[in-house]
Amino acid sequence: MVAAAVSYYFNLTLKTDAYNISITFFGIFIALILNIQVAMFSIFQRKWEVPTDKRVAMSMAQTLADRKKLLIELNANLSYLILVCCSALVVSLVSFIKSYDKGLIPALVVFLYAHFLLTLLMVVKRSHALFHKEYRDSPD
Repeated sequence: MVAAAVSYYFNLTLKTDAYNISITFFGIFIALILNIQVAMFSIFQRKWEVPTDKRVAMSMAQTLADRKKLLIELNANLSYLILVCCSALVVSLVSFIKSYDKGLIPALVVFLYAHFLLTLLMVVKRSHALFHKEYRDSPD
């Protein structure tokens, strides 16, 4: 929000190439994020063998519950990130066609880029937590 306000205040100018790059950037990320969601769904569907030892089974049930919670949160973040990318793609496309190079539209593009980056960092954080648990809990 601050980046968008600063860019609006200083009347940031974006050239047509910036919108063209944004269209490509967000289009590629939409496809990548959708692929990540498909991969996560396969992890979510994986069946785990329940151990016969009751204590180990309880520990494993807690681990699986934690993993499921992280996967649900990660899926929500990825779905939201797709929404942000689609919004940015539409704004960039309209800006490219109508040649909006000053004013509110460039500030909106800056806002969407900043929002994308912050949401992506949240996805990376949750992915790290998920994979850290996976590596930590896997047998050597």
